[in-house]
Amino acid sequence: MEELNDLISIQLKRDLIRDKALPFEREFCRTTNLERSILDQFGRAGAEFIIRQHNLVPSFDSTCPWQIEGLEAIDAVEKVLSPLRRVLPEFMAVLAERIRWVVPVRSEGDWKLVYLVDRALYDGRPYYELIVGGTPNSSPRLSDRAQSLGWGVPKSMNKLCLVHDGFGALDSGILTSRYLVDLGELMDPIAKEQGFVSDDYEFQDLLEFSSDGAGNCQAFHRRSRDDLDPLTVDWDHETREISGETPFFEFADEMLLTQILDEE
Repeated sequence: MEELNDLISIQLKRDLIRDKALPFEREFCRTTNLERSILDQFGRAGAEFIIRQHNLVPSFDSTCPWQIEGLEAIDAVEKVLSPLRRVLPEFMAVLAERIRWVVPVRSEGDWKLVYLVDRALYDGRPYYELIVGGTPNSSPRLSDRAQSLGWGVPKSMNKLCLVHDGFGALDSGILTSRYLVDLGELMDPIAKEQGFVSDDYEFQDLLEFSSDGAGNCQAFHRRSRDDLDPLTVDWDHETREISGETPFFEFADEMLLTQILDEE
């Protein structure tokens, strides 16, 4: 592998800046091709360079929750994620085929683990995806508001938190437990102003744990405060309807799998 020194890194950072005066598609293709070539040309150093461009700082010391230094990527995946193999079978099978690098990082003072995965773009060009997992958490806690409404961390999500508290693609994964919110925090004032009343749920009984970035979300839907492991539902922000009751890990397996399969 070619050495990635400081001078080359500086030039690559400049080259990755897209020229807004040029057509978007042309610049998108140029920069994504460059990113992939960095991975292919510089190996682990290239992976760490790419990861840094996402404001994640590769790091490793005795305080790192994952003692995986020196392990091959597939062995690191097995060591960290094996407790989830039975509940995330489809995702784990494809991850094992596509994993390229596993890199511990620091982000805003927190440890995270980055899984850099081979993935093709919509036009078939080879690219990558970053799947990011948070620090293991044996005692996750929700916000004070959620707790005051009788919410606890659902049983199935507790199992995920033991491995990663927060997991998925960089901008669209399963939220860290402390960021889970009931929909009532946002929607109750709006619904009151608009006179909206749902026939089949209360906003405070929906605990959002994943958003699609367009206003829709996946949420736990409790039927009562005694429900320790509610099913999840899709909430549509336009119709304000819920649909598709699904166990948490069934949803998580499908979502995570979609994030590492080739784009369509």
